[in-house]
Amino acid sequence: MSEENQGTNTTEAEQETTETQSGGPIGKLMPVDLNVWHQARNLITDKGIRVEELAAACVQDPVIVLELLRVANAMYFSGGRAPITSVKNAIVRLGSEVVVELLEDLKTRPQIVDPEVLKHFSLHRSRCRRVAITATILSQVAARKLSDDCQTAALFTSIGEMLAVFHYQEEYVALAEEQTRTRIIYHLANDFRFDVELMGLKYLRKNGLPEVLVFALDREAKTRNPDRAVSRPICLGAAELVDAFDTNRWEKLAPGKTLPSKSNLRLLRIDDNQYLKVYERVAEYLFAVKLAEERKKAAAEPEPEALPPEPEADSEVDELAADIELLLKTAPAVEPEENSVDLRSKSSKSSADASMSLRSTNTQRVESTASNATDQFSLEAGSAAKRVARQAAPVKIDPPKLRTTKGTAIVTAISEMFEDASSSEELLSMLLERLTREGPFEKSALIVVSKDRKNAIVVAARGPNIGNGQKIDIDDPLSPLAQCFTKVQSFGNRPNQSSPFGSKAFALAPIHADHDTPVALYADCGTEGSLTFEARRIFRTVVDILNQKLPSIPGGIPVELK
Repeated sequence: MSEENQGTNTTEAEQETTETQSGGPIGKLMPVDLNVWHQARNLITDKGIRVEELAAACVQDPVIVLELLRVANAMYFSGGRAPITSVKNAIVRLGSEVVVELLEDLKTRPQIVDPEVLKHFSLHRSRCRRVAITATILSQVAARKLSDDCQTAALFTSIGEMLAVFHYQEEYVALAEEQTRTRIIYHLANDFRFDVELMGLKYLRKNGLPEVLVFALDREAKTRNPDRAVSRPICLGAAELVDAFDTNRWEKLAPGKTLPSKSNLRLLRIDDNQYLKVYERVAEYLFAVKLAEERKKAAAEPEPEALPPEPEADSEVDELAADIELLLKTAPAVEPEENSVDLRSKSSKSSADASMSLRSTNTQRVESTASNATDQFSLEAGSAAKRVARQAAPVKIDPPKLRTTKGTAIVTAISEMFEDASSSEELLSMLLERLTREGPFEKSALIVVSKDRKNAIVVAARGPNIGNGQKIDIDDPLSPLAQCFTKVQSFGNRPNQSSPFGSKAFALAPIHADHDTPVALYADCGTEGSLTFEARRIFRTVVDILNQKLPSIPGGIPVELK
């Protein structure tokens, strides 16, 4: 053996001894999130509670989940059976009495006292939660059967960093001052010989996490089951999305953009529409979490400034997480020409989806014009000749029930209105009125895009500060209007340049109108308001029903230009 190899092995052996001895990082028992602990402890005493609800509470804290899986997979309970990989199954196997005892033991662990140390520890625990939800969204389209396992595995993506904070305490805080996460990881590895990824994997294995879950986080591990191989790019891709959002590189992963050469998202073969929906759902979830955190900070400050009325983000984060699967099943308004493409080789056509970026570089500007529409918009001929529906068979609309009574009532009323309309012009005119008068929106508009995709014009509008004849110059060929892709932003701290009117929160979707150039339906909640998840569901549901109904009735689009 060479001296160089001998020295390396000696160093690794010394490190292994340091890690496993008392006081070393691997032997640490990290504290639980007391808020999650109290929620889980209260739920388990309720005899009428469902296991799914208790599992949903526990899965917010990787420390609690790791202990549940460790005990559930112990030989006393497992009896040689297949390993438990989900929180729900762990709770079922252990039983309520054992879970209560386990939770009580977890509470005895010493909590972090230093507020700065606790802040960094909580940041990494929050990242674990967000990556877990993001992995759930990804797995719904990439590997539905592995959804629970991907969520569980992704919950431990930052366990090594949590361990570093808990072990080094004030030293970590001093290291982290004005340092990016990447630089902190670098200094931990070089100055402290603490590889956060390697140490995290060792910690998980020492605490009995099943190898099928560790595999999803271990870049070097191999699996004997090819069907589970996709869990790794799902979990690592989810972490990639969260990191891009946190470091203001969100637009780099937008649909249609060239992904980084080492991106794990390249390994997922999902079609354009699925990735677009994943990208949008993840953005909405991460924005909701960010908004909730900002509100908590504002509430903690002395004499906080008055905040504008907005939706309750905390409840909507939970609502979105519970609604992810339903949302991903919703069919898009426009189907692509190619049903499935590898994200590693997107065509120039698919680059249109880059408009989903919440930080788009387009510079659309709105200006009023009194001139009549030219042939570019195909408005001069009108729709007098469109007396026959494109689809002979009538369409019966069965409005779905939304999550709120109010939302269901609005959708039902609009569906009944659709049944009474004798032409598409009448239908669209009434829809614009209903969305602003009875719906949750301040403004609504019907926008026609020119043949060359360089301009758009408002042909019918309802609400303040928006009028018929407004012309929109489309400077970015990848904008939502230019490419006619659905774009919805629920929250925003600044005006969105992807919005035709600069709104921070808006919804835009193409509709199947009988017109020679693309037509889009637009709605927003004002320049300062937020688009609640109820408003978003109403918009999506209405567009879906509208696109079913339009081909079955005669007519074109209402043109209210003067």
